[in-house]
Amino acid sequence: MKIFLLAVLLFVVGCSNGQEPEVEENVLEDLLGDWHGAIEVPDVPLNIQVSFEEDEDEEVIGFISIPAQGIDRYPLSDLEVDEEVVTFEMDIPGQFIEFTGELTESETFEGDFNQQGHTFDFKLERGLLAEEDDEEEINWLTVDTEFGPLQGELLEPEGEEAHTVALIISGSGPTDRNGNSPGMENDSLKMVAETLAEQNVASLRYSKRGAGENSEVTIPEEELAIEDLVEDAVKWLQKLDEKEQYDQLIIVGHSQGALIGSLAALQVDVDGLVSLAGAGRPMSEVLLDQLEGQLTGDLLEEAEMIIESLQEGEYVEEVSSELYSLFRPTVQPFLATWFTYNPTEIASSITVPTLIAQGTHDTQVFVEDAENLAEAYPNNDLVIVDGMNHVLKDSPSPNDMSSYADPSIPLSEELVEEINQFIERISP
Repeated sequence: MKIFLLAVLLFVVGCSNGQEPEVEENVLEDLLGDWHGAIEVPDVPLNIQVSFEEDEDEEVIGFISIPAQGIDRYPLSDLEVDEEVVTFEMDIPGQFIEFTGELTESETFEGDFNQQGHTFDFKLERGLLAEEDDEEEINWLTVDTEFGPLQGELLEPEGEEAHTVALIISGSGPTDRNGNSPGMENDSLKMVAETLAEQNVASLRYSKRGAGENSEVTIPEEELAIEDLVEDAVKWLQKLDEKEQYDQLIIVGHSQGALIGSLAALQVDVDGLVSLAGAGRPMSEVLLDQLEGQLTGDLLEEAEMIIESLQEGEYVEEVSSELYSLFRPTVQPFLATWFTYNPTEIASSITVPTLIAQGTHDTQVFVEDAENLAEAYPNNDLVIVDGMNHVLKDSPSPNDMSSYADPSIPLSEELVEEINQFIERISP
């Protein structure tokens, strides 16, 4: 499970135990400059560029760019050199993302990329990434926030003018406007936008704070609450509502985005709501279900204790290393705010037409959740899509994760049909 949090910390270089740092200094000097290559994600290698340079204090700092995910010069952290081995991290709270590699005699830098327990090879060589062909011009809109402007892409259908516009809200984690997170490019939400455009519906989708085009618009981790994400959605709804060409405003929320969308719908009048893989219970219960499938023994007991403490508004200072990424003290305030909301209680107050879609091969949110939501929303269409997973694509089994990192796999055809029928039903 991915938890969305947003700190960007200073890059730190350290030498340990007071030993002579000559070897480390030589390695760091050899590391300086631009490197390009790829993380060998199965079937879809992810092109990256890493740059190392000296700051004004002559310390080595680093940045990573991932063009496919809109990440440009994201600061690296915790650079360490142990003899010939170099490690550094992408400090995206809620995610453990680490590179461990060595410089080779053939002037390459290669090793392992680790993300949340998944390991892939990476290989870099000196120089910059080749510039990709210019993409189609993007129609950007902007809303102002206390921590800087957020950008979003307005996609309008070709031809006839659209009278309905949808706000697409992504799920948890450092997710960009296309539905992608580091190492997992699937373009699921981009495909949702394109599906809407085929139905003559415009859409606005935006990257979460700390991701994609909004990678620098962050809130300190320990200060972030889920209400901040709701406020972002409200600002976008108000922005779209101001556009006179649209007669209808709808929300399409995926996973955590379904909860955020329903909370935003209580503050801004909308004409329809689409819940894609949205939880139908407090997130504390969903999270516990997920962890029960992954943990046993003392670790499961510890996770249960932490969740129970957060439900009561009490934070836990000591967390085991295995659970630290998910429950470290600075993320606990966010989780505590998330746990306070029961999606079914919110749903009972929303009377606009609602489409609830859930896949049977989803291992993060379950059919039970969709059924709970259907009982709560007064005006709903419930769709259970056989074989669909959490990224809205058909998969041969719940444990098959290939479509999480393959943008060539389309959305579930049944889901597309249901979205199209729902749009036709609510169209003016």
